[in-house]
Amino acid sequence: EVKKENLQLRKKLAELNQKEVFYRELLLANQRLQSLLKLKQKLKYPSLSANVISYTPYFNPKLVFIDKGRKEGLKLHFPVLNIQGVVGQIVMLSSHYAKVLTIIDANSRIGVKSQRTRVNGIFIGTGINTGEIKYIMKDKDVKVDDLFITSGLDGIFPKGLSVGRVTSISEPKTGLFKKIKVRTSVDFCCLEEVLVLLKPPQWSFPNGQN
Repeated sequence: EVKKENLQLRKKLAELNQKEVFYRELLLANQRLQSLLKLKQKLKYPSLSANVISYTPYFNPKLVFIDKGRKEGLKLHFPVLNIQGVVGQIVMLSSHYAKVLTIIDANSRIGVKSQRTRVNGIFIGTGINTGEIKYIMKDKDVKVDDLFITSGLDGIFPKGLSVGRVTSISEPKTGLFKKIKVRTSVDFCCLEEVLVLLKPPQWSFPNGQN
């Protein structure tokens, strides 16, 4: 009887532990959604929330898939972000899901500017949570830990969204430009919920997208 009772107690304990994990996940998800809602309320642009459903590749998410698509009003090149900053832009659509090219992909290009000095450059992804700022002249003022934000000059991303902070700066002997390395504001290994910005009238999108 004691043995039977011990087995029953262990089973109940295992069930309670699983319930604790489940409720903890609900709590954390609710906290993330509350933060996303606050961001949505602060933005001056209409937006739609979505869940990340897949990474490609999983260990280096240069492409992510979200659970919203054409039926929900999304279109190509709509910007995607989360509470940390810029995630990427939509590059493929189906009825109810979309593929997002993240900013850490080398094919991604974003117009950026230093929040401190307002100098303009181009952000290019170089790998997991990293990138470089290109085309900033050697005589321009840039310092380690400077925050770069979207400039709004690329016709994709509105001005003022966080992209990343400078981690190192060097000046090659040849050439006109600084070599500036950046760590992205977004942690691309932990993407779960995102916001898709819907096109306001003042945005111009490439390829005639409306």
